[in-house]
Amino acid sequence: MSLNAISLAENPPAVADWRLAFRRLDALLAGAVAGARQRYGADAGHDSFRGLYITEADALAALHDAVAEPLRGVRDVDPGWAEIVAYHRGWAWVRDTAGLSDAELDAVLVALGPEADVRYERLYGYLQDDVSRRRPTAGLILELISESAGDRIHRRALFGPDRPLLRHRLLRLVAEDRVPAPPLLSHVAVLDEQIAELLLAPGGFDRQVAASGALHRPAPGGWAATTLPPDVRATVLDAALKARDGDPLRVHFHGPAGSGRGAAAGALAGELGVPLLRLDTARLPDTDEEAAETVFRAFREAALHGAVMYVDGLAALPPGSRRRAVLGERLAEHTGITLLSDTEPWAGADGAFPVLEVSFGHSDPAARRAAWARNLRRARAESAEDLAATLADRFTFGPARIAEAVTRASVTAGGGRAPTAAQVFAAARRQTGHRLAALARRIEPVTTWDDIVLPDETTAQLTDLCARVRLRSTVLSEWGFGRKLPRGRGTSALFTGPPGTGKTSAAEVIAGELGLDLYSVDLASVVSKYIGETEKNLERIFGAAAEADAILMFDEADALFGKRSEVHDAHDRYANIETSYLLQRMEQYDGIAILATNLRQNLDEALTRRLQFVVDFPFPDDAHRAGIWRICFPAGAPLAGDLDFGVLARDFRLTGAEIKNAALHAAYLAADRGEPIGAEVLHRAIRREFRKMGRVPPEPVPDGGR
Repeated sequence: MSLNAISLAENPPAVADWRLAFRRLDALLAGAVAGARQRYGADAGHDSFRGLYITEADALAALHDAVAEPLRGVRDVDPGWAEIVAYHRGWAWVRDTAGLSDAELDAVLVALGPEADVRYERLYGYLQDDVSRRRPTAGLILELISESAGDRIHRRALFGPDRPLLRHRLLRLVAEDRVPAPPLLSHVAVLDEQIAELLLAPGGFDRQVAASGALHRPAPGGWAATTLPPDVRATVLDAALKARDGDPLRVHFHGPAGSGRGAAAGALAGELGVPLLRLDTARLPDTDEEAAETVFRAFREAALHGAVMYVDGLAALPPGSRRRAVLGERLAEHTGITLLSDTEPWAGADGAFPVLEVSFGHSDPAARRAAWARNLRRARAESAEDLAATLADRFTFGPARIAEAVTRASVTAGGGRAPTAAQVFAAARRQTGHRLAALARRIEPVTTWDDIVLPDETTAQLTDLCARVRLRSTVLSEWGFGRKLPRGRGTSALFTGPPGTGKTSAAEVIAGELGLDLYSVDLASVVSKYIGETEKNLERIFGAAAEADAILMFDEADALFGKRSEVHDAHDRYANIETSYLLQRMEQYDGIAILATNLRQNLDEALTRRLQFVVDFPFPDDAHRAGIWRICFPAGAPLAGDLDFGVLARDFRLTGAEIKNAALHAAYLAADRGEPIGAEVLHRAIRREFRKMGRVPPEPVPDGGR
């Protein structure tokens, strides 16, 4: 069906037009009633129980009837179908779309009768010689549309499964429950509800499709504002305009959630000036048969309205299912524009047909910045332009999610107040990470620069890493370095050092500084003994991370990136493949990826050479331990006068994490005693920490012992 298809909602037939078809039906029935009077007798219509019993006279009369002789008493019936379709666009659509003959149109008309007037039920009961049969059977239809016995036998083929009436689902034949395995002629012919609405009250929307989809009439003018590059927009629009001549067009939009696929579908329909019928596969019925029926009817509804068909979420149509098979059939037969949408590239469907692939990658930074600025100005946010530039660099989702993030931030601000930068960042983070949350552990960043004590070189590298992310747009886009990069534009770092030296805390500081979410992945749980499973696990994680705009931290990295040895067996070879695969995915990843390991010596030079930052977290010395002791106690904590953090740092060789644990335990001990935190409870907490780690606590060094 081309885009020049009829638009029944806008052009309903006049009253006189739809009555033409029923004038023809009445003429057919008038001839049949005359034939029935001769066959059943003049008194047949007066018997209210006709058909519920058979008399001997009825049986004898039946023996003398000619086999397959139809009731129809006239050959030429007015008005003819040429006149009807000339005045009724719905009948014209049915005839042309399904390729129906006049006899098949008559079959549809007979089935339509009771939908328009119940008087036809009484007529059908009389003609079928059974008051309980008030709906037309296949036998009655053949009686009415056939001109001779031979013609009636020949026209049985109209009800074949490969013929238009059943193949296009205009009619369905229903067997009566009371009769096991009834013959074809006894099956009731039921007209499709969608077709009945088309012929009687055009312009409505199929109730069966409404549960899974909706018809929209997008406003024009949005196509140029989509996230697609100008050359791609031009290609798609040109193909859509050519499809108006009747050539089918199938376009597959793929890209991460929030990349603007749905908005682009609506904008394209608006540009063409036609409706958009959106089918959400996630809302299809549970059973394959019901879902397949809905898919079929949705495509037919799109054709009826001359709408662009938009099928969202192909992943919900698994290969091999009945619903997937029907999709392939509809794609092959539908002559309009079909837009398919999913997060992954086109994997095909049943049937061979060309598909135009359109990738919705992360939107252009300039387009994101403009969208953020436009929405922030509308929300009256302070320093909207500067904030928009920062947000556009941090988050890669498209305009739909940008608008939603600003709206959520405004709701959080409440009272008509302008949202703060922190509220907008929090709302933006809520737009992403939903899929990654099922694969990794989200860490709420609570640590700040004031909460960590690290060597100057380590702190400087962390500061440089944050600056690299903040200035990415300037260096890569404005200065043009992005055109020189053969691989990803992200940031990769290796954090090395003993447990408890601050690697995770440093990642929290970076996440808080940049306003991004932090997700931790335990690589030990990702590595699988089964060949190929590790790569699949990593692909799922990186695929989800690409949508999350989050910092991805791989803990226990030495579980995968040990020294790559010579290949002695298949497991050695596949271990090296796994390592190479992760390196490749890291280079392709546009976000921030941090690898954390306790043993740097287990990592080879090939790995560290491909990372942009290698940050050492050494075991803290006396000065750093003293600093850690100081920041562990909040300003409101009561401290006794006998505490000397310098002495504690000298006497007890602890990591930062162990110091924090000891300080917290000492606070609980002091609170239980109702006294300030002093040296005695702190020494007790420290000894507990040593024993917990399986170490012998050293005796404090007497004053002046060094």
